[in-house]
Amino acid sequence: MMGTRVSYLDEQQPLQGYLAAPVSARDLPGVLIVPSWLNINESICRRADRLAELGYAAFVVDLFGAGVRPGPPQSPMTVVGPFLDDRLRFRRRLLAGLKAFQQRPECNADSIAAIGYCIGGCGVLELARAAAPLRGVVSMHGILSTPIAASSKTALPKILVLHGDADPVVLLESVIVFRDEMRLADANWQINIYGGARHSFTGEGAVGDRTPEAGLHTQTEARSWQTTIEFLREVFD
Repeated sequence: MMGTRVSYLDEQQPLQGYLAAPVSARDLPGVLIVPSWLNINESICRRADRLAELGYAAFVVDLFGAGVRPGPPQSPMTVVGPFLDDRLRFRRRLLAGLKAFQQRPECNADSIAAIGYCIGGCGVLELARAAAPLRGVVSMHGILSTPIAASSKTALPKILVLHGDADPVVLLESVIVFRDEMRLADANWQINIYGGARHSFTGEGAVGDRTPEAGLHTQTEARSWQTTIEFLREVFD
């Protein structure tokens, strides 16, 4: 296996993603990973490595800038607020990462899916709404609301939303509004709701007692990962 840093730009902003793929790999199905507010850390890179072990090329996009690693005492909403307030800027940042990934020889540019965690889950849904060239997207405990709703005139990729029933950040009302948006857009969508799981049930984005609204839920982490792998097999079939 190999893991390497990949430098790229969003306009003038230097960014540095993390690429994982089998050694000497070429033209593999690709998985774009959009991290939580903690950006590119060891945990999210391990997820990319796990996907590479399954035969994918995986690329973690850089949300905030090369070497920028948010965390306490910053609050998650302070960090991600600028992207939530400006979805076009958010989409541009993510599309820069997607373009960098498409240009890698390890990745088949026509066969890419995306997985996002927390703000990253919001991000992959924004990519879907923008009709980015993706086979499918998976939102893990992501923010579901948007000021730029999906349109029935746009061909969306397949969408899978994995949500914790005990999530105090993304309430059930948001899930219902998202469902209605998907219906109106005539999208191919699925929502799984996991009992007892809070925000960041995968552990991505949770920082102990600094984020009481979030935390790892071991059973849901295992189930959601298995569901994601099955989804990837479906969209790449």
